[in-house]
Amino acid sequence: MIKARVNETKTGSISLSIKGHAGAAEVGQDIVCASASILAYTAAQLVKDYASSGKLKHEPIIFLKKGSSTVTCTPKEEYYDEVKHTFFVVQTGLNLLAHNYPQYVTLTMFGQA
Repeated sequence: MIKARVNETKTGSISLSIKGHAGAAEVGQDIVCASASILAYTAAQLVKDYASSGKLKHEPIIFLKKGSSTVTCTPKEEYYDEVKHTFFVVQTGLNLLAHNYPQYVTLTMFGQA
């Protein structure tokens, strides 16, 4: 089971966490895992781009490994909406996965406990 979470904190950090494996098919053939992975890698690359263009308050935390990915950043105030939108787009992709493959993916989204 993949457990995904998109969250924002009162201090202004936004994060994505994806943990686990779908188990929908053999390793290397699992389209659910591949889909979740590409969403994590997309978020990570965009956050790296934000960092290099000076839109973050400090260096992001990016951890990408099989079965465990975390992307966390704190945007500067004037770029907060832009960065949050990136996470919202990734969240939309994860929501589609959770909707279409509920037996393999759960998602906790912005504003949920």
